[in-house]
Amino acid sequence: MSLSPPRIVVSSTAGGVGTTTLTALLFDLLSTRDGVPSLADHTSGNLGARLPRGDDADFIDSELLLHDLGPHADGEGLDLLESPATLAVLVTANTPLGLLAVSGVLGAIRKRYGQAGLSRVTALCTSTFGRPRTRSLVEAVHTTYGRGIILVIPHDRALSGPGRIATHRLHRRTVAAGDLAARRIRSLIGLYRR
Repeated sequence: MSLSPPRIVVSSTAGGVGTTTLTALLFDLLSTRDGVPSLADHTSGNLGARLPRGDDADFIDSELLLHDLGPHADGEGLDLLESPATLAVLVTANTPLGLLAVSGVLGAIRKRYGQAGLSRVTALCTSTFGRPRTRSLVEAVHTTYGRGIILVIPHDRALSGPGRIATHRLHRRTVAAGDLAARRIRSLIGLYRR
């Protein structure tokens, strides 16, 4: 019996928190010499405009789908985790309300799918200008749902403008956070394929 190709579903707890931007960044980070992930876009075209190097590719990896689901983490995003092939990336704002919202979704995932469902989830908190005082809230999410389940993406002007993401202008902290997220996702893909 062959496995279904892994599907990375990127969804958010609210609109405007950077779901499409982070999907575009993950597309770039998960692309290899062997190909780029297949794309599914809920916005009917906005994702392509954000891709750092565009969507031209010599080879599309049909064995990896990256799906920008938009602000549907607690609806369709939760339902899509029914398939063991689905890996969820939850996007929320790095604010007290954003962390409360993502905790609610993580709680719903644990209630519905148990620890096996939570093990296929990564939460990304997008920071806005300023210094939010959320460190203790992020730590509470780690304590409740598992170390490493949540990663903070720092505020970066290179991510906030329209059009293609200028990866050469990303702050080194953003690059490090993106690399960490991509490593975690690649690790989850590897576990699924074993």
